[in-house]
Amino acid sequence: MKKVVLVVIASVGIVGCSSTPTYKLKGYAGPEAMERNEVVQASKQCIYAKLRPNVEFVTAKTNSGKVMVPVNVHCQPY
Repeated sequence: MKKVVLVVIASVGIVGCSSTPTYKLKGYAGPEAMERNEVVQASKQCIYAKLRPNVEFVTAKTNSGKVMVPVNVHCQPY
């Protein structure tokens, strides 16, 4: 029973302490990656202007595979 409690506490601690990574695009001279809160704020601005947000992504390779990284948000009409 103690093992189960320790495993649950350890997993909650690991998940609670993790943060969202900002990916540095190595060998790429293009745009910088946006953080999650930047994407949310840009999307909200589009919605407030009664436009549809369209998030532009770039594929970045990591050790665990390819990851879609947001780089820009475009506002488009409905």
